[in-house]
Amino acid sequence: MIREYGKVIQTYRGKGKVKFANADELPCRVTIQQVETGLVLVSCIFTSASDRAMALQHASIDSVHGQAADGLKFETRGQVLAAKWNHHITDSSRRLVLTLIAREVALWPRGQVHASYYKFRVVNFEFIGNHPAKRIIANGTKQVEHFYRDLELKTPWGIAVADPVPDYDDVVHKIKAQKGISVTCEVFARPSLSMELAEVTSKLDELCRLFSLARGTKITWINAEGYTEDGHLHQVILKTSVTWPFSHFAVIDTRNPEDIAVFIQKAYPAYLELRKLYNLDVAIDLYLDAKRETAYLETRALAAVVLLDFLQQRYASQHGFDQIIDDFGGQKGKEFRDRLRELILSFFSNIYDDNLKEMLDKTPELNRRSYLNLLKLWTCHLGLKIPRHELSRVRDTRHALAHKGEFTSADPREKLREYYRVTNIIDQAFLKLLNYDGYFIHVDTSTLSFDRKKLA
Repeated sequence: MIREYGKVIQTYRGKGKVKFANADELPCRVTIQQVETGLVLVSCIFTSASDRAMALQHASIDSVHGQAADGLKFETRGQVLAAKWNHHITDSSRRLVLTLIAREVALWPRGQVHASYYKFRVVNFEFIGNHPAKRIIANGTKQVEHFYRDLELKTPWGIAVADPVPDYDDVVHKIKAQKGISVTCEVFARPSLSMELAEVTSKLDELCRLFSLARGTKITWINAEGYTEDGHLHQVILKTSVTWPFSHFAVIDTRNPEDIAVFIQKAYPAYLELRKLYNLDVAIDLYLDAKRETAYLETRALAAVVLLDFLQQRYASQHGFDQIIDDFGGQKGKEFRDRLRELILSFFSNIYDDNLKEMLDKTPELNRRSYLNLLKLWTCHLGLKIPRHELSRVRDTRHALAHKGEFTSADPREKLREYYRVTNIIDQAFLKLLNYDGYFIHVDTSTLSFDRKKLA
């Protein structure tokens, strides 16, 4: 398999067929591999059918399916993300190799078996465990007991336990230094009610979004396995996940094992309740854009002020304080608009109809609160105690970024202060919105130091 994609963490081999969009199928030897970044690579080797395969090199590929050497059936699902053909010709043989990047590959046994628990490999989740555990590690010819701590979490659907990979410390140091992507843990999920793998994967998607929000970096699962109670493999899903390079900008402390457990227990139900109302999945992705260390500071700040506007406007409209006068519309609004039209015409009798209409179309804006007042009402309604002069500075930064694409200051240290003022408000607003009242990481904008403090 192609090595430039990264370290291989899982491999399946077998026989199968490539199905093309025109319904043609060609037999081949298949190798399925997943690398540490999550990419799923499928290699198809054609020998006896190489002439037909060469004729189909420009045809669209629908899927690859077959059976692995261990008896599991397999198929690719969803869109093929990339395809590359390679010719290997020697004096004695000729073969054609097709390498695909698949969005997803599913593997399953022939019989129907019910899974009791599920295991997910998760990338870029940094944590300290809160629960004693042990594993057996091979040391040469000996089996050695290794004691460590895993992270046990209570969720609305059951218990999830994050088990660090054996070389966890080395992996975390590497992804921090290289801003990389790698598997840091295996999450074992035991649903309280019977669930199929597809339903459990959606629950892990939710959990990983909350992990991502807590840590300020994209965290996701890249493969999933279902097991029977006696430990037999039931089903496998390998997924090419959209994962960003590691960023170390957590709002929930990575050094305290209890903080993340309390955050998940309190925030998860609120997330489910408000998910659609606030479009939280998109909001969290935007939040991660605002904290991505590999992007320019101005780019991150622009994402932050967009998110700030989105959250406060959605919250204000839901709680009814986005407008100054409640009954500005309706008949009174129509009368006001008519009188405003007369007033404009009395001052500017030669105004063009199109220009007059454009001015009158802006009438509703007279009933919108100023940005600063809306910011003040929003933070006050959430229970955040932020001084007015800090909110004024946030307003100035927002306007400069939105209208000019730059901070109010050209000094690098002052730019950081402006950025952290905005992210401080977003952090606390998210935590309040999700019903969290524990400890979090706050940036002191006077010293630019990071402190762990209780959410007021």
